[in-house]
Amino acid sequence: MTTTAPWDERYEAVLTDLLPRLAEERPLPADRELRTAGLDSMATVELLVRLEEAYRIAIPDEELDREAFETVGSLWAVVAAQLDAAQLDPARP
Repeated sequence: MTTTAPWDERYEAVLTDLLPRLAEERPLPADRELRTAGLDSMATVELLVRLEEAYRIAIPDEELDREAFETVGSLWAVVAAQLDAAQLDPARP
């Protein structure tokens, strides 16, 4: 899953707030593995909640596979897809 839309400061802020090891790597590299940055199962849930709140989106469960949380870029692709879908359908949460 790829996207041409670059992420914004809000995305980096959410990631670096929850995963402080990433703060030293600004700008964040798209291929940076989230697991090695400290993402565990509890942090995954918190990260998902924070991203959904920050962007006012709801990411469908079927998009939340292991691959989605693999790297900074793969997770952004999931978020960006929901942002794109919300622009196409304003009635969508």
